[in-house]
Amino acid sequence: SQEVYSLQLVVEMRTGEVRNLREQLARATQELEQAEIVKKKLGKSTSRIEDLEEQIKIKNILEKKLSVEKCQLEMNISNTSKTADRMSKDVESLQWRIRNNFDLPVNNLTPAQEYQ
Repeated sequence: SQEVYSLQLVVEMRTGEVRNLREQLARATQELEQAEIVKKKLGKSTSRIEDLEEQIKIKNILEKKLSVEKCQLEMNISNTSKTADRMSKDVESLQWRIRNNFDLPVNNLTPAQEYQ
């Protein structure tokens, strides 16, 4: 009886230990599953970040290209405006000479090619 009681205590202790180990195993399994989910999300996020970084790099290259093109267009506009002003002044000068009956010296006329 003492022996049976002692064996029952051992069985109860072992049963408690087994239950405790099963609970620990269930928690560890759940944590592992959560870790796998987080790992997948991290992989997706990392891929997304790399994709966005590539898009930013392409955008920056395009931005620089457009900036250079803008500067060139502004320069062209400025040159065209200066040419137009010069031509306008030449026309005004010629009109003034015509109104005032001044003779036009041939060597003072600017060839049309210079305005292009």
